[in-house]
Amino acid sequence: MQSGTIKHWNQDKGYGFIDADDQADDVFFHISTIKLSQPIHIGQQVYFNSARNNKNQLRATQVTDTTMSLEASEPTKTPSISPLVSRPHQNQHNPKRSRHSNQHKKNPLTTLISFIAIIAVAIYFFGDIKSALFNQDSLSADITPSYSETNQNASRAITGDAQIDNTIALIQQGGPFPYPTKDGTTFYNREGRLPAKSSGYYREYTVPTPGVSDRGARRIVTGGHPPTVYYLTIDHYDSFKQLQVN
Repeated sequence: MQSGTIKHWNQDKGYGFIDADDQADDVFFHISTIKLSQPIHIGQQVYFNSARNNKNQLRATQVTDTTMSLEASEPTKTPSISPLVSRPHQNQHNPKRSRHSNQHKKNPLTTLISFIAIIAVAIYFFGDIKSALFNQDSLSADITPSYSETNQNASRAITGDAQIDNTIALIQQGGPFPYPTKDGTTFYNREGRLPAKSSGYYREYTVPTPGVSDRGARRIVTGGHPPTVYYLTIDHYDSFKQLQVN
């Protein structure tokens, strides 16, 4: 099941579009496919299944919310049968074997071997954890210079908002973008808020919002290739403001 946010919703006609998290194309959905525990609204997090129709258009076949998705995916618990259930019965019929087993458990050599095995396993896993932490530190070190360069490029303070200025700088230098599968994709201007242009003229980019874990509602939409005009929306395409970018 895929995830995304409601990007557009037409209450009168009963249809809308989902901004999918793992693909560039928006996904069409109809009210007949909705199974939500709360009213539909733009920016709402949803989970859905989709398929392409005979025109190769993506359409959602089922749309749910987080709560219903988790309930549907909860695994069914099955009782387990312990293979040791029959041991007490066997020991009652064979006391010699039971005494021999108890003596074997108390053997100091067996205890020592078990202790050594535990230490070996601990060393192995500790080495893996240390390696993973080292690789993560290395990755952070590799990524840091690019963001530092971005901050330097954004020092012109076009708008005074650090996230907006950083996004403009990334657009002008060609990335890297925080959402590579979404940033730079075609903006279709379905709401008609921007001047009408040919398909593919507009591109959209994510402006991170501090304190928000997902993409948030802020975007920069550019026009032309390379961009000659920049628009900012802070309410998920409901309104736009043109930016003065040199």
